Amino acid sequence: MSLLADIQDYLNVAGRIATVIPLFIAVGLVMGKRHLGELSVFDLVIAVTLGSVAGADLADPEIPHGPTVMTILLLGLMHQVISRIVLQHRKIGKLVTFDPTVVMDRGVILHEHLAKIRYSTDELLSQLRAKDIFDLNEVDSAVLEPHGALSVQRQPQPQQEALSPSQQGLGLPVPVVLEGRVHEPGLRSAGRDRVWLNRELAARGYQRADQVFLAMADRLGGLYVSPMAVPGPEARLSH
Repeated sequence: MSLLADIQDYLNVAGRIATVIPLFIAVGLVMGKRHLGELSVFDLVIAVTLGSVAGADLADPEIPHGPTVMTILLLGLMHQVISRIVLQHRKIGKLVTFDPTVVMDRGVILHEHLAKIRYSTDELLSQLRAKDIFDLNEVDSAVLEPHGALSVQRQPQPQQEALSPSQQGLGLPVPVVLEGRVHEPGLRSAGRDRVWLNRELAARGYQRADQVFLAMADRLGGLYVSPMAVPGPEARLSH
């Protein structure tokens, strides 16, 4: 009897797989073609819930199969209905997803916006490096999209002369001021000291390091500075 019961359980699981997986794929296709990294919060919640429901049904033959199928169908239907409502009513859409957030504007890091969405400076720098941007002077504006990707508009770049062999391989820009505090390891890595940093900041109108949110330097003497106080609409950052 035990062997027959085991075989019946195995057949039951196989039948559920044959039922749930095609249904799961069909509902996913109906929900729309979208990369996993581009899912909104609402899409992600629905996807995780669908996975949990299907996983529990496949893992435990004792769970009634009918309610699982009904749940998957109802979740797919709910996603379709709410997606249509979101498209037609933007105010409702804001309740189930995030708005795009400007995190850099005219070369300046908007640290208040970063704090509001709990997004760290390290995360911003990591996203920029993923887009092959290592020098923040190259960035005009950056927007964090609702699905978490960073969209970047670069500064117009003048024609640059090729680096000489003595200038090549001098390392990446490193932070020398982080959130208003001098970053000594960064200064040493860039081959600079506080005297140089204070002189360069003063030349840009900053009397103290706590007036600077982020400063990054390289071994060629380049310096990117983003102020602690965001300038007004007509102000522009001097690099």
